[in-house]
Amino acid sequence: MDKDISISVRPGPDVIEPLAEHTATIIFIHGLGDKPETLHEPINQWRSNGQVDNIKFVLPHAPIIPFTAKASAYMAAWFDIKVYDGLPDALQTDEDVDGIFASRDYIHSLIEEETSAGIPSERIMLAGFSQGGVIAAAAGLTYSQPLAGIILLSAWLPLAQKIMEYVPEENPNKETPIFQGHGVDDRLVPVGFAKKSREALTAMGLSVSWNVYGRLGHETCEDELDDVEAFIEERLL
Repeated sequence: MDKDISISVRPGPDVIEPLAEHTATIIFIHGLGDKPETLHEPINQWRSNGQVDNIKFVLPHAPIIPFTAKASAYMAAWFDIKVYDGLPDALQTDEDVDGIFASRDYIHSLIEEETSAGIPSERIMLAGFSQGGVIAAAAGLTYSQPLAGIILLSAWLPLAQKIMEYVPEENPNKETPIFQGHGVDDRLVPVGFAKKSREALTAMGLSVSWNVYGRLGHETCEDELDDVEAFIEERLL
């Protein structure tokens, strides 16, 4: 069976409807091997404070593909990775360009569904954890209209040496703020590797809020989620 990451191979996204008038949307993208349900906990934490009731959360499913780094076992993945051993260079070795951009195109289609429903692109934010953050970065930086923000959790910048080749000429998201959060003890996506992604983003002239958390591995924590909530509130409330 050939690898296929077209829109047709996945169910539609899970949707958490707003509790008040819908004025903004966050497309929140899960990580490798996960499901949208894993993102309910942070969303519930944000909602418990009563500050994001106007936001609709769209939680897309990754397709099930053969994943090379796991002996080609089928798993939920936004793109293939050849080697997944925690070494910094591995994640940028022989990157799955086709997979990254097929998933990017899918996220773009979800943005367009929201704009067609009346939510301006400037009121739409992309967020993602790990592989999901990679796709949030790819989709956000290359989208044709300005977005409210991009949230990268335990993630990295894909195609770092040539991502600007795919950015629209007018660069509509040059002013779009980026929240980048990472655990100091992350062994799957080392913090030094993430820092290089931040440096690449700032070299592109982008505004990056760089946040690191001690004794945190490849996961989120309450302090990080509080900081993300503040970032969301600043842009979408």
